[in-house]
Amino acid sequence: MVFRRNPTPPVADWKPTPEEWRVYTLCDGRRSEEEVVRESGLGGEAYRVLAGLLKQGLILPVEGPKELCARLVELLRRRLGPKAEPLVARLEGCASRESLEEEALRVALKVKLTLDKKAGEELEKAIREMFR
Repeated sequence: MVFRRNPTPPVADWKPTPEEWRVYTLCDGRRSEEEVVRESGLGGEAYRVLAGLLKQGLILPVEGPKELCARLVELLRRRLGPKAEPLVARLEGCASRESLEEEALRVALKVKLTLDKKAGEELEKAIREMFR
């Protein structure tokens, strides 16, 4: 699993221990749980720290490209109906979060310019929120 720091953490007065800070800073939305543990140098203790940070809402799990793609496809189909199918194929070909985000924004622009301006704007907003 991959974690990222919560941009709006619910804990305002958090005073991390050195171990918590080390693990927290490694949660960048790219490193896997195993990489965070290894790079922290804390061994098994890092798993306990990760669990505590997650429980406090200081870090959040990051969805992988498959999960995000499924959400995007559902959004497109709901908004565009059968017109979504050619666009769905473009999204399903993306292997990484980065390529999926780029392609999804291209799809939103295409929708905005050629199919439905309002739907395209709504899609773009939803995409930016998903990848925030």
